[in-house]
Amino acid sequence: MAGVRHVWVRPAFAPTEMPGLVLGWRQTPDWEAQVIYVDPRGRVAVEWMAADKLRPIPAQQRTGSAYG
Repeated sequence: MAGVRHVWVRPAFAPTEMPGLVLGWRQTPDWEAQVIYVDPRGRVAVEWMAADKLRPIPAQQRTGSAYG
C-alpha cells in the first residue's frame, strides 16, 4: 500500500481528532484525501475530506530493534 499515510482526522461531528489513514488524493478546486477512520461510535468510515481537516502523524524512526 504505497502512499498510505497516517493522519489525524478532524470530522465536523467530532470534538477531537481521530487517527486515520489516507488512501488516495484528488484535486477538486482544492485537494481532498480519501480517508479511513473509526468514528466515535466504533463504525469504520471512508470519506473524502478537505486537506485542511487532516494533520500528518510523524513517522517513528525505525531502529531495527523489536524494542524501538
